[in-house]
Amino acid sequence: MNKVDVESGFKVMIQDEQFLDLIQKTEKMELVSFLAQLPIPVAIFSRESRFLGLNQGFADFYESDALYLNGKLLKSVSTLVYHQFLDVIPLFEKGKNEVDFEFYGRGHFYLSYYKALRDQDGEIVTVVVVCADITRLKRRENVLLLNNKKLHDHLYLDAVTGLPNKIAFGQFLIDPENLDLMTQRISFLKIDLDSFKKFNQFNSYTCGDKVLEKVAEILTEELSQDNAKYFRMNSANFVVVMFDATEWSVLTVAERLKCAIAQQNLELAGNSTESLTACIGIVHKAANSVLSEDELLQKMGEAVQQAKSQGSNTIYMMPE
Repeated sequence: MNKVDVESGFKVMIQDEQFLDLIQKTEKMELVSFLAQLPIPVAIFSRESRFLGLNQGFADFYESDALYLNGKLLKSVSTLVYHQFLDVIPLFEKGKNEVDFEFYGRGHFYLSYYKALRDQDGEIVTVVVVCADITRLKRRENVLLLNNKKLHDHLYLDAVTGLPNKIAFGQFLIDPENLDLMTQRISFLKIDLDSFKKFNQFNSYTCGDKVLEKVAEILTEELSQDNAKYFRMNSANFVVVMFDATEWSVLTVAERLKCAIAQQNLELAGNSTESLTACIGIVHKAANSVLSEDELLQKMGEAVQQAKSQGSNTIYMMPE
């Protein structure tokens, strides 16, 4: 059984007119006996939150006895559920007849449904509450959420830097939640580390991973105050996305990133150090224009090649 099954079961019972009619017509002492036969925790309250009847399953939530709780005010039994009850009444007064809550108490998760029973004038006479302990269901749900997060991270995050990867970049471009952003003027800065393949071959891929981690740190630090997103695309490439920025702002950010990368002294084996540089190609997408991911990647690649044709540690901005 899952949470949906629990909710469905509650609703079927709480919407059963015969069941509700029986509750309203049953005498107080007989009501206690009737509720005791029900398979799930249930309680009947007055408009003022006094127990009019409940079964032992409901009383077990409070580690008490059903006969002892009968007639007592909810406030004297559970402050948490009492305040929940106070939140429900105004909703009933506005015309709602059913309200559900999920809450946590005493180390357990609970799901509760409230149903208002009214007289012929529509006034609230009693409130039926049906509850269930859903702790095991919540634990399974949390495991599923954790597994989903692991799957998400595996698909959309780069394993070396922790930054969103190329798949995440493609998803970002088409995500409906980003439609407003996509109508703006957008600048794409592609950062390509110079001679990174040779660096890996000469120093080892472990050293190369440290370089990539450092570049990710630089992006995070340098772009913390800018309206920008950044991705690691593949081996030596990163992409920065800036929204509605002027050419001067984009060039300033590009220069800042280029210098920050070049200023890093990388500690290598044998206590030697080495610096690394990067070329940056810049492409703009005009407001309200459309560029596919393939077109964008091609243009960014061309911009980077133009930068590299001028030498290492250079920037090239493609004309709009």
